[in-house]
Amino acid sequence: MNDIEQLFHHDSDLIAPPSAAAEEMAIENEAPQIIPNADYFEKYLAECYNTILTSKEFDINQMSESVGSEEFRKAIATFMFRFHGIDTPPERIIVGAGVPSLLTRILRLPSIVHPEGIPKQEGLLSRAEQIASGIRPLVAFGEDESEQVKKLFFNSKIRVKDVPVDKQIVSFDSLLSSGATILYLTPFETSSIPVETLNERREEFFTWVNAMPYRFIIEYDSTKKIATKTAAFKKEDTHDNVIYLNSFSSLLCKGISASWAVLPEKLYKEYLEMYGNFPCQLSYLEQAALAMFMEKRHLDNYLETIQSSLQEDEQEDELAF
Repeated sequence: MNDIEQLFHHDSDLIAPPSAAAEEMAIENEAPQIIPNADYFEKYLAECYNTILTSKEFDINQMSESVGSEEFRKAIATFMFRFHGIDTPPERIIVGAGVPSLLTRILRLPSIVHPEGIPKQEGLLSRAEQIASGIRPLVAFGEDESEQVKKLFFNSKIRVKDVPVDKQIVSFDSLLSSGATILYLTPFETSSIPVETLNERREEFFTWVNAMPYRFIIEYDSTKKIATKTAAFKKEDTHDNVIYLNSFSSLLCKGISASWAVLPEKLYKEYLEMYGNFPCQLSYLEQAALAMFMEKRHLDNYLETIQSSLQEDEQEDELAF
């Protein structure tokens, strides 16, 4: 038995496949039976890989376009609408092999590197023009953000600034005085923060990002929750200034590096200009298998199980309190 087979191997007495009646009912209701444990996740993902590898309909040796295969991006767009209510066209989605490499590519885009536009001059004159403008790329982080994430920006020659946290959220007054062109956020919902406070701070962040055309919010969504107190920033991005990041390593398991981003229109065009001649960093095999996994609602099913478990834990904590 090779390494891949061992990864997905399960004893038959541990996992009982759904009955034919249950599968038919799932098709009729357009929602599969809830997966009772995480073992099902590995089982169904293995089935998707096996289908791709044994079917003559898929050419696993092909290279997908730079932004990812069309089928995979469509599956992601459909999932995002179901999961977060984010309505985004597949044409705004880019796929990569891990958030670090995908984010590094994004941070090299002209609109990120040159907040006021690409200098007209070249060489020393270009450098002088940038200095004279007084606006250079700078990302604002909450004080408790991961040092590894900050290093990604530092390595991309983007200055990093820690912003004080007010009520467990980035301070808006400190953000205003920071001189930042980018605000990096992860889901800041906690049970101790009132919904009203969260919504008020969200509105303030949108006021900040919409005030200048060169400002962006980078939202890394690492939550497994289907229903949250507040919507994702990308869902309410009326001015197209939010860069949304997500990864299967946070949704499923760390061994799956597949990630994606939803870009504002101008950044998407710049991405195509810079990387359009290079194939996607994620293999076609992995894209095809994950697309099938999502289309069959196995990802939704898995997250529903996680959601149910989290709700039970929260109820137990409330009773204990």
